[in-house]
Amino acid sequence: MTRKKEIEVEITDSENEAAENNAAEEPTSSTGQPAEPVSEEDRLNARIVELEDRLLRNAAEFENYKKRQARLYEDMVRNANDRVLADLLDIVDNFERAVEHASATGDNGADAVRKGAELILSQMKDMLGRYDVTPIESLGKPFDPNLHEALMQVQSAEYDEGIVALQINRGYKRGDRVIRHARVGVSTGAPEAE
Repeated sequence: MTRKKEIEVEITDSENEAAENNAAEEPTSSTGQPAEPVSEEDRLNARIVELEDRLLRNAAEFENYKKRQARLYEDMVRNANDRVLADLLDIVDNFERAVEHASATGDNGADAVRKGAELILSQMKDMLGRYDVTPIESLGKPFDPNLHEALMQVQSAEYDEGIVALQINRGYKRGDRVIRHARVGVSTGAPEAE
């Protein structure tokens, strides 16, 4: 019988300690009285509301970030275009000077216009070089759809079948990226003898 009482006393002591711990964790109201215990459901609902609020704030912040980035990108493109246009304006000025000079010289105007056009063409090529724009060499090269746009097929005794035999418009690339495909005529081989 003594052994049974010892076990009951140990269980009672454990229950008392747990009750004291729970009482220490219970919130109190502003009057100092213990507040009503918060149910698990109420805590979960409060957590859901908190997470929903955080999600909405993050979504709004991300939308604002996307708008800022779009404005920044537009500004960068506009500034880059302004630089190119400023370079082109120098070339327009030179064209105007060439036309004025040709008008003033009279009969030798054609020669002056030719020299002016050559200088302006040289200036244009230099400007394109500054922007890393290079021409695509096409004539005599195998047709490549990544670089060329085939407009026609031509018979050619000089070039084998599938080789670019005619360049209609020169293509250009910037670095490895094609800006404008070369418009070409592709050889079908030598004409057949009749």
